[in-house]
Amino acid sequence: MYDRFSVSDEAGKYQLSLAGPATGTLGDHMRSYDLSGMSFSTPDRDNDRNSAGNCAADSIRRGGWWFNACHRAFLNGQWSPGSWSWPWYPTVKNGTSVRGTTMMVRRH
Repeated sequence: MYDRFSVSDEAGKYQLSLAGPATGTLGDHMRSYDLSGMSFSTPDRDNDRNSAGNCAADSIRRGGWWFNACHRAFLNGQWSPGSWSWPWYPTVKNGTSVRGTTMMVRRH
């Protein structure tokens, strides 16, 4: 949970803003991978900083997120054995322990 979390409107490309301390059991990987200030990318809207292609459209990620050069803090990544657990370790020790994810945003 972030003290301050906001997402801009469509004209702002749904830019993410994170501030204040992060609390919870997963750590602060969204800021440690420089996601604050990133615009939302989808397979048809490439807004990441990866010069080699669209992170949201590649065969590993396949989904929308605030990508910054295809980092590992992708909440909806492929949760297969040995994949995607690293950014959330030690809370998530391997991909087989994740059945689903939920991201909730509450209006202040």
